[in-house]
Amino acid sequence: MATAVKTSPRTVISRPLNHGIGLPLLAVALLLIHISIPQAAPYTSKFLLLSHRQPSTGLYSIGHGDVCFVLFKVLTLASLREGCMKYLLAPFARAMGVSKERKVIRFSEQGWILMYYSVFWPLGMLIWTKSSHFSDMDQLWTDWPQRDVDGLMKFYILTQLACWIQQVISVNFEARRKDYWLIVVHHFITITLILVSYVYHHTRVGSLILVMMDAIEILFPFAKCLRYLGHTTLCDVLFCLFFITWILSRHVLYLMTCWSVYSDVPRIIEQSCFMGSADDLHGPLPVPDDWWHLIEPWLYPNVLMMLWFGFICKVAIGVLDGRAADDVRSDDESDEEYQRTELEEGSKSFANGSGWQKSQLQPGRSVRCNGAAQIGNGGKKELTARSMAKKG
Repeated sequence: MATAVKTSPRTVISRPLNHGIGLPLLAVALLLIHISIPQAAPYTSKFLLLSHRQPSTGLYSIGHGDVCFVLFKVLTLASLREGCMKYLLAPFARAMGVSKERKVIRFSEQGWILMYYSVFWPLGMLIWTKSSHFSDMDQLWTDWPQRDVDGLMKFYILTQLACWIQQVISVNFEARRKDYWLIVVHHFITITLILVSYVYHHTRVGSLILVMMDAIEILFPFAKCLRYLGHTTLCDVLFCLFFITWILSRHVLYLMTCWSVYSDVPRIIEQSCFMGSADDLHGPLPVPDDWWHLIEPWLYPNVLMMLWFGFICKVAIGVLDGRAADDVRSDDESDEEYQRTELEEGSKSFANGSGWQKSQLQPGRSVRCNGAAQIGNGGKKELTARSMAKKG
């Protein structure tokens, strides 16, 4: 007598996500609705296009429609990340000789970060180099508040905000590192600072700090990808460049910007405060006695960066001692333990109809590979015997 298999609502909901199709389907569905149903365009356009354009100037203001745009960007970035990792980066890693599935997944994660920042760091640099504050930091605060911004600046800030929100989500679907909580705290602080800089019309300084922070987001994942591919010498060279860039961008230029808040803001920004839209201002309102309410939030990330700098120095000392540059924030689970658990649970995972995608959706657990699950009982025993022979 056949036994009925109970399917929980959570399984029904998560099954499309396990196969990597749920998020792209949502994005495509919204796009199709926007194209095929003109009556829905006033609502769907808030998700697909920038909102609150001022016809008289061509600039964009802040509004509730920005929330819809950010939500859709989170969905889009999550879909792109999933697609690039599964169909582009993972096959590339295997083709280049990366055999362990754990390294394939790590390569894919770092490869996606490299792809994203290879686009958005140059875009941020373009905005900065064409701005009035490129060579004069006083211009960061001149004519504040800049209530309206051009479309490129608004797109850049909101997409970066969506990226960091998406990273908060994805970091919980990956194998946890030793600095997991540092990463989570850093992500929430970054999201808060981007929001504050946007809402309070400090997009100039907000975009500048993003450019400073994103400089190392190209070098570090690139170095890690090279290491996964076995190019340890190139990895060490890139690590040295990463080390120098980290110090200059995060401990020199960043602190110079914080100093500008302390020294330039009281001198340049008028001691007055207003509320409301540009057409309906209320004020002037009472202002604080000092400017620590502005500079203090920007110092919080510096505390985390100093902690990470300690990790970096450990790696640098290892490189000077002749060892390869390796990320000391290794996963909580060792490779040996991973391989053992992989053999034990791989077949169970595929018996339930799930692959490595399902393991990604289990926070706090390492990702399991489908290669181990495809090994039959004989292959499993053979691998176990080989492992025991090596230990013996």
